[in-house]
Amino acid sequence: MMILTNFIRGIVKKNPQLKLYLKKANSKLSPFQYIYQMLSMAVMSFVSIEIILFLVAKGNMFVLLIGSCINICFSPLLYKFYMNMVNVQVTKLGREVDGDILFVSEYLLVSLESGLPIGNAIENLSKIKRPGGVFFSRIYTEFKTGRSFDEALEEGINFSPSRNIKNLIKKLKDSINIGVDLKSVLETYINDSSEKKMLDAKAFSKKLNPIVMMYLLMGIVMPSLGVTFFILAAAMLEMTPGLLKLVLVFIFLVMFGFQYFAYTIFKFNKSTI
Repeated sequence: MMILTNFIRGIVKKNPQLKLYLKKANSKLSPFQYIYQMLSMAVMSFVSIEIILFLVAKGNMFVLLIGSCINICFSPLLYKFYMNMVNVQVTKLGREVDGDILFVSEYLLVSLESGLPIGNAIENLSKIKRPGGVFFSRIYTEFKTGRSFDEALEEGINFSPSRNIKNLIKKLKDSINIGVDLKSVLETYINDSSEKKMLDAKAFSKKLNPIVMMYLLMGIVMPSLGVTFFILAAAMLEMTPGLLKLVLVFIFLVMFGFQYFAYTIFKFNKSTI
């Protein structure tokens, strides 16, 4: 157990930015807990694949050996995949907050125009169950725990998963320090953000066509033809049932991985308007 603990601590030292990424992802885990959890998931996935290979091989040692070698070769990639989960969470959270940026800025502007101070406006915003409200609730929590309002905003800039929301908080913080009218700053920011959203939507519509064509070719046409030709070749080569099952399982996993990859591309390239 001591060896595992020292091993995980070594990984933590090699990843000093992991603590910041976990904070951006709004995770309650420490870097040590996160790495332990991801390492456990990678080991469990490896063991699960080995069990599936054992059941598919049905005592055929050659098939089991080939499958185990492939599994071992892909194990580092599996570990890398789990380790990058926090980056995926940060990106996902950032996109959710980006999609709420206009609501947040307009809510703050309306609150200021109604006579509320910026602190009370953020407090009211933090009570709304939306991605922007959840993010500002973290800033308000920093303020309630004893930090000054300026320090709470600075902390919000540090753990912001979105560049757009980070720019908004920076503008608010700088305006408060300089003494600029926050309402005019928010109005300018809303106009700029609206124009940027429209440009992003137009850019996405142009990007969508080649992505769809690539998916139709790589995700539907080629797998269908590939499986058909493989079955014909397997019949001609008289492959053993065990090896045939293993290859078909491998093809299925590759196709599933590509489908998930294509889904991820569509999801993370869509406009946040």
